[in-house]
Amino acid sequence: MRERLRLLRERPLERLALRGRAMEPLRRRQFASFGRGSVVDRPLYLFGAQRIAIGSHVLILPGCWISAELRAWDQPGPIISIGDRAGLRPYVTISASSRVTIEDDVIIAAYTSIVDCDHTFALGNPNVMHNPVVTAPIHIGRGSWVAERVAILKGARIGRCCIIGANSVVNGEIPDFSIAVGAPAKVVGQVEGIDERGLIEYSGDYQRLF
Repeated sequence: MRERLRLLRERPLERLALRGRAMEPLRRRQFASFGRGSVVDRPLYLFGAQRIAIGSHVLILPGCWISAELRAWDQPGPIISIGDRAGLRPYVTISASSRVTIEDDVIIAAYTSIVDCDHTFALGNPNVMHNPVVTAPIHIGRGSWVAERVAILKGARIGRCCIIGANSVVNGEIPDFSIAVGAPAKVVGQVEGIDERGLIEYSGDYQRLF
């Protein structure tokens, strides 16, 4: 018992895991689906959870903003899908007015924004909030790592096992196994050392971190 209390005091992830286990029954009722061992810890804003699917062993750290927007609710199925073993660091924003798909094993660093719509002045109103938006789905492929303060914009498609450099802006297609940086993001290299068999065989969970 003392050892357990010591771990809770010294290791923040231990406390996070404990909160996650306590919240799991609620999360299962909240979300369209919520996989075993997943943690959504103290989101800053959560909207449309019934249209959001969370895989197994997902770790979403505090302060994230995750919103399945009303304008997408007439579409079938989940509007936001987050795959198994995905990880979101603090203060990630996801706003889906069309559809956002994040595949298994994707890691997204802090302060990244994933927004699948652009505001317009199409009706001539001087406030963009009072004008229509233009939308296109976003897709982030399995195993990709998105670094800090990246903006992923409408229609972006990031392939498998890509690395997107910090402060980049992604508004197009990034092929599998690419390293991309800049605004707009351009491919500057290739990821090496990925065992493609691992994309089929790999299975892990965040309990190893606790």
